[in-house]
Amino acid sequence: MAQDTEGRLEGEPLDLDQLREIPVFKGCSEALLRKNLGAVVRRRFAPNEIICREGEFGSTAFYILDGEAQVFLKTPVAHLEGKARVKGLFGGITSFLQSLVRREETRARAGTIPIDAPVDLSLDRPEATLVKGDLFGEMTCMSFYPRSATVRARGEVVALEMLRNILDVLKRGSKEFKEQLDRAYKGRALATHLKAMPLFEGLTEEFVEGLRERVNLVSYDPGKVICRQGDDADRLYLIRIGFVKVSQESPGGEVILKYLHRGDYFGEMGLLGAGKRTATCTALDHVELVEIGKDDFARMMAEFPAIRRGLEEKARAHAAENARRLEQLAAVSVDEFLEQGLMQAQSLLLIDLDRCTRCDECVRACAASHDGVTRLIRDGLRFDRYLVPTSCRSCHDPLCMVGCPVGSIRRRDTMEIVIEDWCIGCGLCARNCPYGNINMHGIGGGGGEDGAEGKEGKAQKAITCDLCAGWDEPTCVYACPHEAAMRVDPKEFLIRR
Repeated sequence: MAQDTEGRLEGEPLDLDQLREIPVFKGCSEALLRKNLGAVVRRRFAPNEIICREGEFGSTAFYILDGEAQVFLKTPVAHLEGKARVKGLFGGITSFLQSLVRREETRARAGTIPIDAPVDLSLDRPEATLVKGDLFGEMTCMSFYPRSATVRARGEVVALEMLRNILDVLKRGSKEFKEQLDRAYKGRALATHLKAMPLFEGLTEEFVEGLRERVNLVSYDPGKVICRQGDDADRLYLIRIGFVKVSQESPGGEVILKYLHRGDYFGEMGLLGAGKRTATCTALDHVELVEIGKDDFARMMAEFPAIRRGLEEKARAHAAENARRLEQLAAVSVDEFLEQGLMQAQSLLLIDLDRCTRCDECVRACAASHDGVTRLIRDGLRFDRYLVPTSCRSCHDPLCMVGCPVGSIRRRDTMEIVIEDWCIGCGLCARNCPYGNINMHGIGGGGGEDGAEGKEGKAQKAITCDLCAGWDEPTCVYACPHEAAMRVDPKEFLIRR
């Protein structure tokens, strides 16, 4: 964000008459525009000039009045997950191949990188073009998240830069502005958005074309309930912007099931099941959704049996996992566990200090499993005779997942939290983790003038324990020669003690 020392936006200030000449401001309240004149300026960018950089914090959005811009990720799509430790030569070769397979599965599943713009980026070539009439930086402006991508002017670009109050005036008061954004999304991004989700990639162009005029785009303010557990299920939701919390009520209180972001969907379980919502979904920040009505959803299920089977399989898996979590709430808790936040964990790494000889084999095994970068620090809280090392706990309420500007931190159905290759190194997840279990690691080479950089000027990525996904047990547990290291479910562990 370009601001002077007094906090005002740099650029060409616009008076009321000049704003009125811009079509998108027609229909806006004159009183509101007059009140917010200092919240919008006209900016002119020379060819190749950087408009905003990925990873930087800001509070403004940009609306292109003229010209084209390139949006891209400067930070390289760099993989930090290496070969898992398996005994023997053939075990090592097998582990390497399995690591490659898992990485390709990730690429096939993701396909695109969600960013704070009307378009998503291809995982293989993360760049796209923004054109006249495009709005970008909306989530940065509305929710103060880091910039998700770098934007550079292709030729001369004229754009409005605006603070949240003027963007809010436009979104609520300008029918022209809303209709233009809706048309641009439906015509340019809806098909890509749907097909970026593996379960929907089998949709035909004809079917998507039929959806264009029937889907609705709706928005919710932070804290607003989108749908409530037990309500009638009448539509499927696709997340276009923002973060959604999914929770269920139980005798023990609210249980957070997951956080969803751009590229995710919800509402299918009620439509496929008894016609009732199985969970409450709440907007965590400024959220915009695409609504697909019940009739269109039924038509999609009838015309595309493979999509129906995939959704039903996912729904069964989610229902089983949700039931397991609710059942765990009946387990006995302990005050000290609660005070230390350990009951938040689903998978807790413990070291029995009566058995541990401080040989550090667990730390070395973790490093050997991840290209020399350990996810484990053998220090942390104490409970009874156990050490709780600094390592991801796979929390029930994973605060680290909230706000990632490119959706690179995810929870898999098998519980572990992973950070995907396209992390831009902004560090928000590390700051959000209340237990200090996510660290930033330089990936070598310079970040470049536009890259996400660490303290030493190197591009960086967030790293966290992924529970050695795909293996029978974490390598830190496997490598311990004294069986002192263990991964436990806290509630089950307390019952066994």
